[in-house]
Amino acid sequence: MEVEKRIVVNGGMRLPIGYRFHPTEQELILHYLLPKAFASPLPSSIIPVFDLFFSHPLTFPGDQKEKQRYFFCKKREVSSNEHRIKISSGDGYWKPIGKERPIIACGKTFGIRRTLAFYETNKSSSNCNKTKWSMTEYCLAGFASAKVFGEWAVYNVYERKGSKGRKQSKSREGDAEELTCVHHFMVGSDHETGPPPPSPPSSADE
Repeated sequence: MEVEKRIVVNGGMRLPIGYRFHPTEQELILHYLLPKAFASPLPSSIIPVFDLFFSHPLTFPGDQKEKQRYFFCKKREVSSNEHRIKISSGDGYWKPIGKERPIIACGKTFGIRRTLAFYETNKSSSNCNKTKWSMTEYCLAGFASAKVFGEWAVYNVYERKGSKGRKQSKSREGDAEELTCVHHFMVGSDHETGPPPPSPPSSADE
């Protein structure tokens, strides 16, 4: 069996040529963020852990040629006074835009999505300029929204082109029905979550 070759580019994992990491929002929540919160095995180690609120987006790890990059990071709360999240390097801040929206799978809300835009510090003045950098934050909701589970979030970082960049991680119709509901997710299990096995044929089908 040929061993899969994984290439690390700028501190991030790069998929083999021709492969793309293109998860739906439900897949991100149920198959990646939920196991991460429970410290359970992930389907793949393709999403690195990185503090997005430490430095400028230009310095984020991974291949910058990729239009969509994903990171695990501890969620930061927005400052109540300034309605923003300042980054540690002092190069700017992330500001939430629009409303938070629920992520629904199997008829229940298991995640919350919000979009943040990056504002860069203008060194010649005290103002900050809005850049084309944006990211979508996905965090857990419902039974997994307690502090012990709610600290982790997964972020989709991208650079907007033109007016509004189309988010490639949006739900694809019908995918939610094919995903496993959370009650099938067993804490500490060493197998991947997946769709339930097909039902055996009935006597009428024989």
